[in-house]
Amino acid sequence: MLVTLGSNTSLAAGASQTFQYACNSVQSVNVRVTDADQSLDPHLTVQIGNDVICNDISFHGLCLLSMINGGGQYHANESTFKIDFGSHILDPLENLYVTIRNADSSNAVDAIDVSAIVNEGGVYQPLKYTNYSDNVFTDTNTLSIYAWADTSLSDDTSAFTVRNQSYSATPQVQSGTTVSNVQSYMETAGSTAWQKIAYLAKNQVPLDTSVNYTSSIIDGVICISAMTKSPSKASASKKAGQAVLSSMTSSERKAL
Repeated sequence: MLVTLGSNTSLAAGASQTFQYACNSVQSVNVRVTDADQSLDPHLTVQIGNDVICNDISFHGLCLLSMINGGGQYHANESTFKIDFGSHILDPLENLYVTIRNADSSNAVDAIDVSAIVNEGGVYQPLKYTNYSDNVFTDTNTLSIYAWADTSLSDDTSAFTVRNQSYSATPQVQSGTTVSNVQSYMETAGSTAWQKIAYLAKNQVPLDTSVNYTSSIIDGVICISAMTKSPSKASASKKAGQAVLSSMTSSERKAL
């Protein structure tokens, strides 16, 4: 179900605000900002209890990522994005925490709307989003990798090396922007926002993956990764699914 966490919220320069919600499961978080000039300035952190599943990532990167995975807005006067977290199960004492931090130390950010999809059950498949600023790092249980910047990467011919137990590849950064271009949604003809994000790797199964690059243009690399499943949460997810099935009518079951 869709729930509203914050509506038309304002943040002073350098300030942050945390939105909290008690639920049984979390599927996604949606954010829209319509500030006149500062809509891309904030950063987002998302936690399930004490587990960080989105680590203070810039709206620049999140809007670009959303744009090439279904839709989003990337403008100084309007930023919109969705983060798909798969499905997280919450223990009884855990809550969802969504924190927005204004990274601009001089200007306030106005008109922030935050919502989430929660309690929709489904398969227990928790995902997390991690932004790395280092040129060399290793991510755990990686599913996909994106490099982003606040300027164009489409002419960046530097190498971006990806290694795991399945393969080793060294594409040019600009090749990743081509992938972004062909799968991006653009609301304005001629928009070039796709040039600022490079889709550089996708694993069919979760694999620990190392990254090494030399580009001085890249601002960050976002990895989407699978999280370790808790046995107690897996059991709770199974029981919740069985409860839903037992409450369905015969005609509803036939539609499955």
